[in-house]
Amino acid sequence: MRIVLLKEIPEDAELGRQWNCLALRTERPQVFYTYEWALAVYRAYGATLHPLLFLAYDEVGALCGVAALSTDADEKCASFLCSTTGDYCDFLSAPEKKDEFVAAIVGELKELGIKRTAFANLPADSGTLAAIRRAAPHHSSFCFARTAYVCAQVSLDRLEQGKDGKLVAPGLKRLRRLVKAMGPQAPVQVEHRRTWDSVEPVLAEFIQAHVARFLEIGRISNLAEARRQIFLAELAKVLSERQWFVLTRMTAGERAIAWHYGFQFQGSWFWYQPTFDSSVEKHWPGFCLLSHVIQDACDDPSMTVLDLGLGSEAYKAKFANESCETLYVTLHRSILEHWATIVRYRVASAVKSSARMEKFSGEIRKKLQGIRRRLRDSGAWSTAIWAGKRAARLVRERVEVVFFEGDDCEHVSARPQNLQLVPLTLGHLALAATAHNADDLTLEYLLRCAKRLRAGGAEGYVLAEVGRAVHFAWTAPMDGFFCSELNTALRASSDSVILFDCWTPPVIRKQGYYEHAIELISSRIRSRGKRPWVFSVVGNVASTRGIERAGFQRRYSLMRQRVLGRERIIGDPLTLPKAMPQMAAGSEDSAA
Repeated sequence: MRIVLLKEIPEDAELGRQWNCLALRTERPQVFYTYEWALAVYRAYGATLHPLLFLAYDEVGALCGVAALSTDADEKCASFLCSTTGDYCDFLSAPEKKDEFVAAIVGELKELGIKRTAFANLPADSGTLAAIRRAAPHHSSFCFARTAYVCAQVSLDRLEQGKDGKLVAPGLKRLRRLVKAMGPQAPVQVEHRRTWDSVEPVLAEFIQAHVARFLEIGRISNLAEARRQIFLAELAKVLSERQWFVLTRMTAGERAIAWHYGFQFQGSWFWYQPTFDSSVEKHWPGFCLLSHVIQDACDDPSMTVLDLGLGSEAYKAKFANESCETLYVTLHRSILEHWATIVRYRVASAVKSSARMEKFSGEIRKKLQGIRRRLRDSGAWSTAIWAGKRAARLVRERVEVVFFEGDDCEHVSARPQNLQLVPLTLGHLALAATAHNADDLTLEYLLRCAKRLRAGGAEGYVLAEVGRAVHFAWTAPMDGFFCSELNTALRASSDSVILFDCWTPPVIRKQGYYEHAIELISSRIRSRGKRPWVFSVVGNVASTRGIERAGFQRRYSLMRQRVLGRERIIGDPLTLPKAMPQMAAGSEDSAA
């Protein structure tokens, strides 16, 4: 067996043909094993990817093995090339050459100086794990395997039959309820798009819906990342040429309400990335779309299984009648690192067994991530100063908040004509998440906005410039508003409205968006016969200047003072007229 190492995925039709022949000879052929999948990954991530493509040829020069791997930037750790995109990954070889091929690859990795290899999403029923275990001792390596996922599947021939003898998908009753709820004015239809020409016009619509849905459930979709979007487009192009791709879209009238980006390959319909419009969530559109897909699969004689893929979402259990296990396999050169991996896994399993421990560890992990981000952005010295100030505030802290009222006179600043203030929607947040995907602070803010938008009780606004969001702001009744800076609720007249939680993404700051936004919001509040208010912490010079340039006038200030855990709110009686908002009763001297 002759091994050839390539550090790219070449655009080679003959290689692709032989590669796919090997993919079809695996225990369970998957679309993730194909040449087209690896090519789409390389096209999308080639700028940051470091492929290690091992090709094995037999005595007559025929391709008999493929291992598509990649390394980190230091070329010390290796993994499957498609591990972050494919639900299943494996070594491809003729069954009779599996042991020889795997042993050869383990040896090649050792020669390259790879210290750690992680084989994620390896099917448990594959012969690769046994081959790795047999090869590892001969190359001074240590193997550890653990369960990664249990993938739900729907075996079509195990579904119930209807009165006419045909297989019937579960969940069709709920689908009929959705059709009835949408009414005759918005008939529900499902279409399957399989060509790139038909997919391209609606792919961006699917991506935005996916990002918006994830924001609403408190997560950032991987589709917010530009390279992931490129990957989906490249994958749709190459797979549609082989008739392995399908984008399913459910519409109610002219409006799309659910989508599914999936594949049809060797008798399997793969449920890869679904999403739906949250505004019709009460009708379960995603559930209904899956029911429809299963029924269409039942009606297709070439389909035998609908694979629901990675993840343990509750809805999958309502459909699944069998499953497939995947493994996470590590290969270490160092026995110490090998045992450290095992210990970490055992500890993590113990933590997950307790909901309280898992929540606590999640909070600790989030704090550590924040510290690492601060170290990365500000450096060790600035981080140390910040930590010292935080520690000092635990003992003694004084925070003064200044309140400003919008002027009764119409204030007109030199505002660009292309700025427009509009009510905030989930769509705005989705577009902003995509535009600022590398900005962790903005992503945190967008998640907070999505949660507030879902809860209601406050109005969100976005300042848009040529279709992009450049500033976000919120308003709420001032009476009863909880001011976190003061750690107390405010009391005010019923006609007072407070502006709060304003945000301009860091990369587009210092262009006056804040003052333009609050000026427009102030004008809108006054047009409703209300009094606009905004506040700023003393010391935030940029905020204060923006507020004053927007025509707001300083009225009064309140101070929160904390000493050894006890708090009190201090107001200046000389500048706090009775007509002005005050802190809520009972907050004068409250324990922290």
